[in-house]
Amino acid sequence: MDGARLVYTALFACLNCARVLATLTFTLNDGNQIPAVALGTSLGHLSDGTRVLPVNHSLARAVQWALEAGYRHIDTATLYRVEDEVGLGLHNYLKETHTNREDIYITTKLWNDAHENNEVTPALIASLVQLQLNYVDLYLMHYPMAYKKDGSISLTDYLETWKGMENAYNLNLTKSIGVSNFNISQMQRLWDHSVIKPAVLQIEVNPTITQDELVDWCDEHGVIVMAYSPFGGILGRKSDAPPPRTDHPILKRIAAKYNKSVPQILLRYLLDRKMVAIPRSTNKERIKQNIDILDFSLTKDEVKELSTFNKNYRLRTPAKWYSHPHFPFEKKNLTEKEIQYIIEHSIED
Repeated sequence: MDGARLVYTALFACLNCARVLATLTFTLNDGNQIPAVALGTSLGHLSDGTRVLPVNHSLARAVQWALEAGYRHIDTATLYRVEDEVGLGLHNYLKETHTNREDIYITTKLWNDAHENNEVTPALIASLVQLQLNYVDLYLMHYPMAYKKDGSISLTDYLETWKGMENAYNLNLTKSIGVSNFNISQMQRLWDHSVIKPAVLQIEVNPTITQDELVDWCDEHGVIVMAYSPFGGILGRKSDAPPPRTDHPILKRIAAKYNKSVPQILLRYLLDRKMVAIPRSTNKERIKQNIDILDFSLTKDEVKELSTFNKNYRLRTPAKWYSHPHFPFEKKNLTEKEIQYIIEHSIED
């Protein structure tokens, strides 16, 4: 992963002033460049799995704010049900700034209910319609697990799904293809049986789940890691999350050294591990702060120090999918009764 490079792009902040913003990119194994900071567009979900959806084009505004702040990468998915908002925010920005579409990187994802080989391209075309685009820059298989439209388990092999991803790539509907939420054995199997190798793996990474073995595998095979949930439980949103919290002395010391906030240090930690960071926010000031991490780097010792917080803690392990033969994560110690309760009370994902 030595393909990191700085690309300097002049961005006009107003009519009479300009500033130069450094945009860090990584080189994919297919030769394309991927910007190292992406705005995440999932708005999350309620405890029963119901998706939180935008109101009054709040996400479209967030996308536009992000692009104005210097982001050149937007990450979305069919699952999030916001591709239309992403498309609106993107096109408002392009129209107002006369920026070329080619200068913005868009990632979206195939959902579990379209894993048949012949379903992949129609699913991507449907996403393109929502996004108002002719192509995306990166298309990811969201999970290795296939489901039918009625929510029941499908035994379709993700290798068969990957053939559909390769077809979409060959049709020029996406410039790169990859996967999300695959474990190391699934990645190796996919690698061994694919014609077009996956360019990206998107997984949860932060100091409390460092994913060293899987990240090392990706590094050895030239697969770029995109890191979602970059703050983990450190910002205190989960009561059962292990330490640290934002007031931890190590985090405060490193933040003070660079005159940055703790969230900015957590994002820079990912960039210095050569990963794409995916912070999500709809708050204009936080969106700006999350991209203001390109003017410093952590030392190797600081990266190692932050990694000592690793507890292999996942923010969310979807127990309703435990019974799927391709479930990619370690399973929590739940009884069949508890799992069934979760399934029955999970409205969406």
